[in-house]
Amino acid sequence: MKMNVISALLAAASLSGSAWAVPPEVLDRGWAASVELAGEGDPDVAIIRMREMADLNRTVLRRMEFHQQTQNFVDQMWENLESFNLSDFYEMLPEQQGQWRALRVYGARQGDRYQVGPDPTAIGVRPDGLPRTLGDVSVQVQAKKIDGSFGDHYLMRGNMQMGVGEMRWPSVQDAAVETFRVVVDGAPAFQIEKSGVSTQQYRDKVIKMNPDLGSEDIDIIAPLWASFPAMWELLSHLGSIDDLVYHDLNKPYRQLKASFTINPERMKAFYPHIVGHLQNMDRLFRGSLRLEDERGELFSAELDSRTLRGTFQAFIADGRIVPIKGGKVMLDAPPIEDDKPWNFTAHMDSTMTILGVVTHINNAKARVQFLSTKEGAKLVGQMSDVPDIRVQGNALGIMPTSMIDVVLPKDIDEIIEEFIAVACKGNEGKGILVGAQFDESPSGDTSTITFKTAFEGLDNFFVRIGMGIVNDRVLPDERVSSELERLIFETQEAFASDLKGFEAIASARKHKNLAANDVKQ
Repeated sequence: MKMNVISALLAAASLSGSAWAVPPEVLDRGWAASVELAGEGDPDVAIIRMREMADLNRTVLRRMEFHQQTQNFVDQMWENLESFNLSDFYEMLPEQQGQWRALRVYGARQGDRYQVGPDPTAIGVRPDGLPRTLGDVSVQVQAKKIDGSFGDHYLMRGNMQMGVGEMRWPSVQDAAVETFRVVVDGAPAFQIEKSGVSTQQYRDKVIKMNPDLGSEDIDIIAPLWASFPAMWELLSHLGSIDDLVYHDLNKPYRQLKASFTINPERMKAFYPHIVGHLQNMDRLFRGSLRLEDERGELFSAELDSRTLRGTFQAFIADGRIVPIKGGKVMLDAPPIEDDKPWNFTAHMDSTMTILGVVTHINNAKARVQFLSTKEGAKLVGQMSDVPDIRVQGNALGIMPTSMIDVVLPKDIDEIIEEFIAVACKGNEGKGILVGAQFDESPSGDTSTITFKTAFEGLDNFFVRIGMGIVNDRVLPDERVSSELERLIFETQEAFASDLKGFEAIASARKHKNLAANDVKQ
Protein backbone atom coordinates (compact mmCIF):
# COMPACT_ATOMS: atom_id res chain seq x y z
CA MET A 1 0.00 0.00 0.00
CA LYS A 2 2.77 2.45 0.97
CA MET A 3 4.64 1.79 -2.29
CA ASN A 4 1.51 2.56 -4.33
CA VAL A 5 0.99 5.80 -2.44
CA ILE A 6 4.62 6.81 -2.95
CA SER A 7 4.46 5.93 -6.68
CA ALA A 8 1.35 8.01 -7.13
CA LEU A 9 2.86 10.99 -5.33
CA LEU A 10 6.09 10.79 -7.33
CA ALA A 11 4.19 10.51 -10.61
CA ALA A 12 2.01 13.49 -9.74
CA ALA A 13 5.03 15.52 -8.65
CA SER A 14 6.89 14.79 -11.86
CA LEU A 15 3.96 16.16 -13.85
CA SER A 16 3.26 19.22 -11.72
CA GLY A 17 3.77 22.46 -13.59
CA SER A 18 3.37 20.66 -16.93
CA ALA A 19 0.38 19.08 -18.67
CA TRP A 20 -0.93 17.83 -15.30
CA ALA A 21 -1.66 21.50 -14.53
CA VAL A 22 -4.49 21.19 -17.06
CA PRO A 23 -7.69 19.79 -15.52
CA PRO A 24 -7.90 16.04 -16.28
CA GLU A 25 -11.45 16.41 -17.58
CA VAL A 26 -10.14 18.89 -20.17
CA LEU A 27 -7.60 16.38 -21.43
CA ASP A 28 -10.22 13.65 -21.45
CA ARG A 29 -12.43 15.89 -23.56
CA GLY A 30 -9.63 16.80 -25.98
CA TRP A 31 -8.54 13.17 -26.45
CA ALA A 32 -12.07 11.69 -26.45
CA ALA A 33 -12.25 11.26 -30.24
CA SER A 34 -8.81 9.62 -30.43
CA VAL A 35 -9.59 7.30 -27.51
CA GLU A 36 -12.91 6.31 -29.07
CA LEU A 37 -11.37 5.72 -32.50
CA ALA A 38 -8.33 3.74 -31.38
CA GLY A 39 -9.55 2.08 -28.18
CA GLU A 40 -13.35 1.97 -28.39
CA GLY A 41 -13.49 4.33 -25.42
CA ASP A 42 -10.80 2.58 -23.31
CA PRO A 43 -7.83 4.96 -22.76
CA ASP A 44 -5.37 2.15 -21.92
CA VAL A 45 -6.20 0.25 -25.10
CA ALA A 46 -6.19 3.45 -27.16
CA ILE A 47 -2.75 4.48 -25.90
CA ILE A 48 -1.25 1.10 -26.83
CA ARG A 49 -2.77 1.19 -30.33
CA MET A 50 -1.90 4.83 -30.95
CA ARG A 51 1.67 4.15 -29.86
CA GLU A 52 1.82 1.27 -32.35
CA MET A 53 0.47 3.54 -35.08
CA ALA A 54 2.98 6.30 -34.27
CA ASP A 55 5.83 3.79 -34.35
CA LEU A 56 4.60 2.44 -37.70
CA ASN A 57 4.34 5.95 -39.16
CA ARG A 58 7.89 6.72 -38.03
CA THR A 59 9.13 3.54 -39.71
CA VAL A 60 7.29 4.30 -42.97
CA LEU A 61 8.54 7.88 -43.10
CA ARG A 62 12.15 7.17 -42.21
CA ARG A 63 12.94 3.53 -43.03
CA MET A 64 11.06 2.59 -46.18
CA GLU A 65 12.91 0.26 -48.56
CA PHE A 66 11.81 -0.40 -52.15
CA HIS A 67 12.51 -3.53 -54.15
CA GLN A 68 14.76 -2.22 -56.93
CA GLN A 69 12.52 -3.33 -59.79
CA THR A 70 9.49 -1.84 -58.04
CA GLN A 71 11.35 1.44 -57.49
CA ASN A 72 12.19 1.65 -61.20
CA PHE A 73 8.57 0.96 -62.18
CA VAL A 74 7.22 3.55 -59.74
CA ASP A 75 9.66 6.19 -61.00
CA GLN A 76 8.72 5.53 -64.64
CA MET A 77 5.01 5.45 -63.85
CA TRP A 78 5.25 8.80 -62.10
CA GLU A 79 7.11 10.36 -65.05
CA ASN A 80 4.48 9.11 -67.51
CA LEU A 81 1.58 10.27 -65.35
CA GLU A 82 3.18 13.70 -64.90
CA SER A 83 3.01 14.25 -68.65
CA PHE A 84 -0.21 12.19 -68.98
CA ASN A 85 1.59 9.91 -71.43
CA LEU A 86 -0.90 7.09 -71.05
CA SER A 87 0.41 5.06 -73.98
CA ASP A 88 3.89 4.73 -72.43
CA PHE A 89 2.29 4.17 -69.02
CA TYR A 90 0.23 1.31 -70.47
CA GLU A 91 3.19 -0.31 -72.23
CA MET A 92 5.45 -0.30 -69.18
CA LEU A 93 3.00 -2.15 -66.90
CA PRO A 94 4.63 -5.58 -66.40
CA GLU A 95 1.69 -8.00 -66.07
CA GLN A 96 -0.73 -9.09 -68.79
CA GLN A 97 -4.25 -9.84 -67.48
CA GLY A 98 -6.36 -10.54 -70.58
CA GLN A 99 -6.96 -7.15 -72.20
CA TRP A 100 -5.50 -5.39 -69.21
CA ARG A 101 -1.94 -4.64 -68.25
CA ALA A 102 -1.25 -4.30 -64.54
CA LEU A 103 1.22 -3.64 -61.76
CA ARG A 104 0.83 -5.05 -58.25
CA VAL A 105 2.83 -3.75 -55.30
CA TYR A 106 2.74 -4.70 -51.61
CA GLY A 107 4.05 -3.07 -48.47
CA ALA A 108 4.55 -4.34 -44.92
CA ARG A 109 6.66 -3.73 -41.88
CA GLN A 110 9.59 -6.08 -41.37
CA GLY A 111 11.31 -5.45 -38.04
CA ASP A 112 12.62 -1.89 -38.02
CA ARG A 113 12.08 -1.46 -41.80
CA TYR A 114 9.05 -0.96 -44.03
CA GLN A 115 9.51 -2.92 -47.24
CA VAL A 116 7.76 -2.45 -50.59
CA GLY A 117 7.93 -4.97 -53.41
CA PRO A 118 6.09 -7.15 -55.97
CA ASP A 119 6.01 -10.40 -53.95
CA PRO A 120 3.56 -10.43 -50.99
CA THR A 121 5.07 -13.48 -49.28
CA ALA A 122 8.59 -12.03 -49.44
CA ILE A 123 7.62 -9.07 -47.27
CA GLY A 124 5.13 -10.77 -44.94
CA VAL A 125 1.79 -9.96 -46.55
CA ARG A 126 -0.67 -12.84 -46.99
CA PRO A 127 -0.18 -14.84 -50.21
CA ASP A 128 -3.46 -13.48 -51.59
CA GLY A 129 -2.17 -9.97 -50.99
CA LEU A 130 -4.82 -9.02 -48.44
CA PRO A 131 -3.60 -7.06 -45.39
CA ARG A 132 -2.79 -9.27 -42.42
CA THR A 133 -1.85 -6.68 -39.81
CA LEU A 134 -1.56 -2.96 -39.13
CA GLY A 135 0.29 -1.17 -41.93
CA ASP A 136 0.02 -3.90 -44.59
CA VAL A 137 -0.74 -2.37 -47.99
CA SER A 138 -1.77 -3.88 -51.32
CA VAL A 139 -1.88 -1.72 -54.47
CA GLN A 140 -2.96 -2.68 -57.99
CA VAL A 141 -2.90 -0.39 -61.03
CA GLN A 142 -4.54 -1.50 -64.31
CA ALA A 143 -4.85 0.01 -67.77
CA LYS A 144 -6.62 -1.10 -70.95
CA LYS A 145 -6.44 0.49 -74.40
CA ILE A 146 -9.86 0.98 -75.99
CA ASP A 147 -11.26 2.43 -79.19
CA GLY A 148 -12.23 6.07 -78.95
CA SER A 149 -12.36 9.48 -80.61
CA PHE A 150 -10.03 12.51 -80.37
CA GLY A 151 -6.96 10.28 -79.87
CA ASP A 152 -5.99 7.17 -77.92
CA HIS A 153 -8.24 6.20 -75.02
CA TYR A 154 -7.17 4.24 -71.95
CA LEU A 155 -9.38 2.87 -69.21
CA MET A 156 -7.52 3.28 -65.92
CA ARG A 157 -8.22 1.53 -62.63
CA GLY A 158 -6.59 1.76 -59.23
CA ASN A 159 -7.16 -0.28 -56.07
CA MET A 160 -5.43 0.11 -52.69
CA GLN A 161 -6.12 -1.87 -49.52
CA MET A 162 -4.57 -0.91 -46.20
CA GLY A 163 -4.62 -2.59 -42.79
CA VAL A 164 -5.65 -0.15 -40.03
CA GLY A 165 -5.48 -2.42 -37.01
CA GLU A 166 -8.23 -3.39 -34.57
CA MET A 167 -10.54 -0.52 -35.47
CA ARG A 168 -14.33 -0.86 -35.38
CA TRP A 169 -16.85 1.03 -37.49
CA PRO A 170 -19.08 2.09 -34.54
CA SER A 171 -15.96 3.60 -32.97
CA VAL A 172 -15.27 5.55 -36.17
CA GLN A 173 -18.80 6.95 -36.04
CA ASP A 174 -18.56 7.82 -32.34
CA ALA A 175 -15.15 9.46 -32.88
CA ALA A 176 -16.66 11.74 -35.54
CA VAL A 177 -19.39 12.76 -33.09
CA GLU A 178 -16.84 13.50 -30.35
CA THR A 179 -14.76 15.56 -32.79
CA PHE A 180 -17.67 17.80 -33.76
CA ARG A 181 -18.70 18.19 -30.12
CA VAL A 182 -15.33 19.44 -28.97
CA VAL A 183 -14.87 21.66 -32.03
CA VAL A 184 -18.14 23.54 -31.54
CA ASP A 185 -18.49 23.39 -27.74
CA GLY A 186 -14.92 23.31 -26.41
CA ALA A 187 -14.27 22.15 -22.85
CA PRO A 188 -16.45 23.93 -20.26
CA ALA A 189 -14.09 22.80 -17.47
CA PHE A 190 -11.28 24.89 -18.96
CA GLN A 191 -11.75 27.74 -16.50
CA ILE A 192 -9.27 29.22 -14.04
CA GLU A 193 -11.70 29.21 -11.12
CA LYS A 194 -12.39 25.49 -11.62
CA SER A 195 -8.89 24.25 -12.39
CA GLY A 196 -7.04 25.94 -9.56
CA VAL A 197 -4.17 26.72 -11.97
CA SER A 198 -3.65 29.34 -14.64
CA THR A 199 -4.85 28.23 -18.05
CA GLN A 200 -4.42 31.73 -19.45
CA GLN A 201 -1.09 30.68 -20.99
CA TYR A 202 -2.97 28.61 -23.56
CA ARG A 203 -5.37 31.43 -24.36
CA ASP A 204 -2.35 33.70 -24.85
CA LYS A 205 -0.86 31.21 -27.32
CA VAL A 206 -4.14 31.09 -29.26
CA ILE A 207 -4.35 34.89 -29.37
CA LYS A 208 -0.75 35.17 -30.58
CA MET A 209 -1.46 32.68 -33.38
CA ASN A 210 -4.89 34.11 -34.23
CA PRO A 211 -5.10 37.76 -33.08
CA ASP A 212 -8.47 38.41 -34.75
CA LEU A 213 -10.41 35.55 -33.16
CA GLY A 214 -13.42 36.21 -30.96
CA SER A 215 -13.51 35.07 -27.34
CA GLU A 216 -15.89 32.18 -28.15
CA ASP A 217 -13.35 30.74 -30.60
CA ILE A 218 -10.42 31.27 -28.21
CA ASP A 219 -12.29 29.37 -25.49
CA ILE A 220 -12.69 26.41 -27.86
CA ILE A 221 -9.12 26.31 -29.21
CA ALA A 222 -7.31 26.93 -25.89
CA PRO A 223 -8.28 23.58 -24.28
CA LEU A 224 -7.40 21.78 -27.51
CA TRP A 225 -3.99 23.48 -27.40
CA ALA A 226 -3.59 22.29 -23.82
CA SER A 227 -4.44 18.73 -24.91
CA PHE A 228 -2.22 18.73 -28.03
CA PRO A 229 0.48 21.36 -27.35
CA ALA A 230 3.08 20.05 -29.83
CA MET A 231 0.55 19.71 -32.65
CA TRP A 232 -0.80 23.21 -32.16
CA GLU A 233 2.70 24.68 -31.87
CA LEU A 234 3.48 23.16 -35.27
CA LEU A 235 0.21 24.44 -36.71
CA SER A 236 1.03 27.94 -35.47
CA HIS A 237 4.13 27.89 -37.67
CA LEU A 238 1.96 27.46 -40.75
CA GLY A 239 -0.76 30.08 -40.46
CA SER A 240 -3.80 31.20 -38.50
CA ILE A 241 -7.40 30.25 -37.85
CA ASP A 242 -9.59 33.15 -38.96
CA ASP A 243 -12.89 31.81 -37.65
CA LEU A 244 -14.21 28.66 -36.03
CA VAL A 245 -17.77 28.77 -34.77
CA TYR A 246 -20.66 31.18 -34.44
CA HIS A 247 -22.35 30.85 -31.06
CA ASP A 248 -25.96 31.68 -30.40
CA LEU A 249 -26.61 30.17 -27.01
CA ASN A 250 -30.35 30.50 -27.56
CA LYS A 251 -30.17 27.95 -30.39
CA PRO A 252 -29.91 24.16 -29.95
CA TYR A 253 -27.21 24.03 -32.64
CA ARG A 254 -23.88 25.66 -33.50
CA GLN A 255 -22.77 27.06 -36.82
CA LEU A 256 -19.29 25.73 -37.63
CA LYS A 257 -17.43 28.29 -39.76
CA ALA A 258 -13.89 26.93 -39.76
CA SER A 259 -11.35 28.78 -41.88
CA PHE A 260 -7.55 28.52 -42.00
CA THR A 261 -5.12 30.80 -43.83
CA ILE A 262 -1.50 29.91 -44.54
CA ASN A 263 0.78 32.76 -43.46
CA PRO A 264 3.81 32.90 -45.81
CA GLU A 265 5.85 35.21 -43.55
CA ARG A 266 5.35 32.93 -40.57
CA MET A 267 5.82 29.71 -42.50
CA LYS A 268 8.95 30.63 -44.47
CA ALA A 269 11.06 30.58 -41.30
CA PHE A 270 10.45 26.82 -41.15
CA TYR A 271 9.53 25.71 -44.69
CA PRO A 272 10.77 28.36 -47.16
CA HIS A 273 10.63 26.16 -50.28
CA ILE A 274 7.02 25.12 -49.63
CA VAL A 275 6.11 28.78 -49.24
CA GLY A 276 7.80 29.65 -52.55
CA HIS A 277 5.92 26.85 -54.28
CA LEU A 278 2.58 28.00 -52.89
CA GLN A 279 3.23 31.62 -53.83
CA ASN A 280 4.18 30.63 -57.37
CA MET A 281 0.73 29.08 -57.73
CA ASP A 282 -0.85 32.47 -56.95
CA ARG A 283 -4.20 32.47 -58.80
CA LEU A 284 -3.82 28.87 -59.95
CA PHE A 285 -6.98 27.50 -58.37
CA ARG A 286 -10.19 28.62 -56.71
CA GLY A 287 -12.91 26.10 -56.05
CA SER A 288 -16.05 25.44 -54.05
CA LEU A 289 -17.99 22.34 -53.02
CA ARG A 290 -21.50 21.84 -51.64
CA LEU A 291 -22.90 18.50 -50.47
CA GLU A 292 -26.64 17.97 -50.17
CA ASP A 293 -29.23 15.23 -49.96
CA GLU A 294 -33.02 15.12 -49.98
CA ARG A 295 -33.09 16.70 -46.51
CA GLY A 296 -31.08 19.81 -47.52
CA GLU A 297 -27.50 21.12 -47.70
CA LEU A 298 -25.05 19.43 -45.32
CA PHE A 299 -21.89 21.47 -45.73
CA SER A 300 -19.97 23.77 -48.04
CA ALA A 301 -16.22 24.24 -48.51
CA GLU A 302 -13.96 26.61 -50.45
CA LEU A 303 -10.27 26.69 -51.36
CA ASP A 304 -8.38 29.65 -52.87
CA SER A 305 -4.70 29.45 -53.84
CA ARG A 306 -4.47 33.25 -54.20
CA THR A 307 -5.45 33.97 -50.60
CA LEU A 308 -4.04 30.62 -49.37
CA ARG A 309 -7.27 30.14 -47.48
CA GLY A 310 -9.62 27.20 -46.95
CA THR A 311 -13.05 27.27 -45.33
CA PHE A 312 -15.63 24.73 -44.16
CA GLN A 313 -19.19 25.52 -43.03
CA ALA A 314 -21.86 23.30 -41.49
CA PHE A 315 -24.44 23.28 -38.70
CA ILE A 316 -23.81 20.95 -35.77
CA ALA A 317 -26.24 19.64 -33.16
CA ASP A 318 -25.22 17.03 -30.56
CA GLY A 319 -22.05 16.21 -32.46
CA ARG A 320 -23.76 15.59 -35.81
CA ILE A 321 -24.11 17.61 -39.00
CA VAL A 322 -27.71 18.71 -39.53
CA PRO A 323 -28.99 19.84 -42.95
CA ILE A 324 -30.17 23.34 -43.78
CA LYS A 325 -33.02 23.94 -46.21
CA GLY A 326 -34.51 27.26 -47.28
CA GLY A 327 -32.35 29.02 -44.70
CA LYS A 328 -33.76 26.85 -41.89
CA VAL A 329 -31.73 24.37 -39.83
CA MET A 330 -33.62 21.07 -40.05
CA LEU A 331 -33.20 19.73 -36.52
CA ASP A 332 -36.03 17.25 -37.05
CA ALA A 333 -34.47 15.80 -40.23
CA PRO A 334 -34.33 11.98 -40.07
CA PRO A 335 -30.84 10.54 -39.45
CA ILE A 336 -28.93 8.47 -41.98
CA GLU A 337 -29.96 4.89 -41.32
CA ASP A 338 -27.74 1.83 -41.24
CA ASP A 339 -28.22 -0.91 -43.86
CA LYS A 340 -29.88 1.54 -46.25
CA PRO A 341 -28.16 3.24 -49.23
CA TRP A 342 -28.19 7.02 -48.85
CA ASN A 343 -27.83 9.32 -51.86
CA PHE A 344 -26.04 12.66 -51.89
CA THR A 345 -25.20 15.18 -54.59
CA ALA A 346 -21.95 17.13 -54.67
CA HIS A 347 -21.94 20.45 -56.57
CA MET A 348 -18.56 21.85 -57.62
CA ASP A 349 -17.31 25.02 -59.29
CA SER A 350 -13.68 25.87 -60.03
CA THR A 351 -11.48 28.40 -61.78
CA MET A 352 -7.92 27.57 -62.86
CA THR A 353 -5.45 30.16 -64.17
CA ILE A 354 -2.28 29.00 -65.92
CA LEU A 355 0.02 31.25 -67.98
CA GLY A 356 -2.75 33.83 -68.21
CA VAL A 357 -5.37 31.42 -69.56
CA VAL A 358 -8.38 31.20 -67.24
CA THR A 359 -10.55 28.07 -67.31
CA HIS A 360 -13.93 28.17 -65.57
CA ILE A 361 -15.61 24.84 -64.81
CA ASN A 362 -19.11 25.35 -63.43
CA ASN A 363 -22.08 23.19 -62.51
CA ALA A 364 -19.96 20.08 -62.07
CA LYS A 365 -22.10 17.51 -60.33
CA ALA A 366 -21.27 14.16 -58.75
CA ARG A 367 -23.63 11.55 -57.38
CA VAL A 368 -22.51 10.06 -54.09
CA GLN A 369 -23.95 6.97 -52.43
CA PHE A 370 -23.20 5.94 -48.84
CA LEU A 371 -24.04 2.69 -47.08
CA SER A 372 -23.33 2.08 -43.41
CA THR A 373 -23.63 -1.26 -41.62
CA LYS A 374 -22.61 -2.51 -38.18
CA GLU A 375 -19.39 -3.95 -39.63
CA GLY A 376 -18.32 -1.20 -42.02
CA ALA A 377 -19.29 1.38 -44.61
CA LYS A 378 -19.01 2.04 -48.31
CA LEU A 379 -18.87 5.37 -50.19
CA VAL A 380 -19.02 5.67 -54.00
CA GLY A 381 -18.83 8.89 -56.01
CA GLN A 382 -19.70 9.10 -59.71
CA MET A 383 -19.30 12.02 -62.12
CA SER A 384 -20.90 11.28 -65.49
CA ASP A 385 -22.30 14.67 -66.56
CA VAL A 386 -20.08 17.10 -68.48
CA PRO A 387 -19.90 20.45 -66.64
CA ASP A 388 -20.05 23.91 -68.22
CA ILE A 389 -16.62 25.03 -69.46
CA ARG A 390 -15.50 28.53 -70.40
CA VAL A 391 -11.98 29.70 -71.31
CA GLN A 392 -10.76 33.29 -71.38
CA GLY A 393 -7.68 35.44 -70.79
CA ASN A 394 -4.30 36.06 -72.40
CA ALA A 395 -1.57 33.43 -72.64
CA LEU A 396 1.49 34.75 -70.78
CA GLY A 397 -0.50 37.95 -70.36
CA ILE A 398 0.04 38.81 -74.04
CA MET A 399 -1.85 36.62 -76.52
CA PRO A 400 -5.67 36.39 -76.26
CA THR A 401 -7.10 32.89 -76.36
CA SER A 402 -8.90 33.83 -79.59
CA MET A 403 -5.50 34.28 -81.27
CA ILE A 404 -4.24 30.98 -79.87
CA ASP A 405 -7.28 29.32 -81.41
CA VAL A 406 -6.17 30.59 -84.85
CA VAL A 407 -2.85 28.74 -84.51
CA LEU A 408 -4.20 25.53 -82.98
CA PRO A 409 -6.33 23.14 -85.06
CA LYS A 410 -8.95 23.27 -82.29
CA ASP A 411 -10.12 25.94 -79.86
CA ILE A 412 -8.71 25.64 -76.35
CA ASP A 413 -12.30 25.29 -75.13
CA GLU A 414 -12.76 22.27 -77.39
CA ILE A 415 -9.53 20.60 -76.27
CA ILE A 416 -10.47 20.94 -72.60
CA GLU A 417 -14.07 19.91 -73.27
CA GLU A 418 -12.99 16.79 -75.16
CA PHE A 419 -10.68 15.75 -72.34
CA ILE A 420 -13.35 16.21 -69.65
CA ALA A 421 -16.11 14.71 -71.81
CA VAL A 422 -14.12 11.53 -72.36
CA ALA A 423 -13.57 11.23 -68.60
CA CYS A 424 -17.24 11.92 -67.75
CA LYS A 425 -18.88 9.88 -70.53
CA GLY A 426 -16.33 7.08 -70.87
CA ASN A 427 -15.69 4.03 -68.70
CA GLU A 428 -18.63 2.25 -70.37
CA GLY A 429 -20.90 5.18 -69.50
CA LYS A 430 -19.97 5.13 -65.80
CA GLY A 431 -17.74 8.20 -66.04
CA ILE A 432 -15.32 8.98 -63.22
CA LEU A 433 -15.70 6.62 -60.27
CA VAL A 434 -14.13 7.01 -56.84
CA GLY A 435 -14.86 4.69 -53.93
CA ALA A 436 -13.84 4.05 -50.34
CA GLN A 437 -14.78 1.15 -48.07
CA PHE A 438 -14.15 0.27 -44.43
CA ASP A 439 -14.38 -3.40 -43.41
CA GLU A 440 -13.99 -4.99 -40.03
CA SER A 441 -12.16 -8.29 -40.14
CA PRO A 442 -14.46 -11.25 -39.33
CA SER A 443 -11.43 -13.40 -38.49
CA GLY A 444 -9.99 -10.97 -35.94
CA ASP A 445 -7.18 -9.76 -38.20
CA THR A 446 -6.75 -6.11 -39.06
CA SER A 447 -9.67 -4.05 -40.29
CA THR A 448 -9.09 -2.64 -43.76
CA ILE A 449 -9.72 0.53 -45.73
CA THR A 450 -10.02 0.14 -49.50
CA PHE A 451 -9.77 2.95 -52.06
CA LYS A 452 -10.79 2.45 -55.69
CA THR A 453 -10.88 4.68 -58.75
CA ALA A 454 -11.71 4.20 -62.44
CA PHE A 455 -11.85 6.64 -65.36
CA GLU A 456 -11.23 6.82 -69.08
CA GLY A 457 -8.33 9.03 -70.10
CA LEU A 458 -7.69 10.77 -73.42
CA ASP A 459 -4.10 10.72 -74.63
CA ASN A 460 -3.12 13.05 -77.48
CA PHE A 461 -0.53 15.74 -78.20
CA PHE A 462 -2.56 18.66 -76.90
CA VAL A 463 -3.59 16.90 -73.71
CA ARG A 464 0.04 16.06 -72.97
CA ILE A 465 1.11 19.66 -73.49
CA GLY A 466 -1.68 20.95 -71.27
CA MET A 467 -1.10 18.41 -68.51
CA GLY A 468 2.63 19.09 -68.66
CA ILE A 469 2.01 22.81 -68.07
CA VAL A 470 -0.42 22.10 -65.23
CA ASN A 471 1.92 19.65 -63.51
CA ASP A 472 4.84 22.03 -63.90
CA ARG A 473 2.92 24.51 -61.76
CA VAL A 474 1.39 22.03 -59.31
CA LEU A 475 3.90 19.25 -58.68
CA PRO A 476 6.69 20.07 -56.21
CA ASP A 477 10.35 19.95 -57.18
CA GLU A 478 12.98 18.05 -55.21
CA ARG A 479 13.56 20.79 -52.63
CA VAL A 480 9.83 21.28 -52.02
CA SER A 481 9.29 17.52 -51.82
CA SER A 482 12.05 17.25 -49.22
CA GLU A 483 10.42 19.94 -47.07
CA LEU A 484 7.00 18.30 -47.46
CA GLU A 485 8.46 15.03 -46.21
CA ARG A 486 9.99 16.86 -43.26
CA LEU A 487 6.67 18.58 -42.48
CA ILE A 488 4.83 15.24 -42.53
CA PHE A 489 7.48 13.67 -40.28
CA GLU A 490 7.41 16.59 -37.84
CA THR A 491 3.60 16.35 -37.72
CA GLN A 492 3.90 12.68 -36.84
CA GLU A 493 6.50 13.42 -34.17
CA ALA A 494 4.37 16.21 -32.70
CA PHE A 495 1.47 13.80 -32.29
CA ALA A 496 3.80 11.20 -30.76
CA SER A 497 5.02 13.82 -28.28
CA ASP A 498 1.47 14.76 -27.30
CA LEU A 499 0.61 11.09 -26.95
CA LYS A 500 3.49 10.62 -24.49
CA GLY A 501 2.12 13.49 -22.42
CA PHE A 502 -1.38 12.02 -22.40
CA GLU A 503 0.03 8.58 -21.56
CA ALA A 504 2.00 9.97 -18.62
CA ILE A 505 -1.06 11.75 -17.26
CA ALA A 506 -3.26 8.65 -17.68
CA SER A 507 -0.63 6.55 -15.88
CA ALA A 508 -0.29 9.05 -13.03
CA ARG A 509 -4.05 9.20 -12.60
CA LYS A 510 -4.25 5.39 -12.52
CA HIS A 511 -1.55 5.23 -9.83
CA LYS A 512 -3.34 7.94 -7.89
CA ASN A 513 -6.63 6.03 -8.02
CA LEU A 514 -4.91 2.81 -6.96
CA ALA A 515 -3.26 4.59 -4.06
CA ALA A 516 -6.59 6.08 -3.01
CA ASN A 517 -8.19 2.63 -3.07
CA ASP A 518 -5.32 1.22 -0.99
CA VAL A 519 -5.75 3.97 1.56
CA LYS A 520 -9.46 3.20 1.83
CA GLN A 521 -8.67 -0.44 2.40
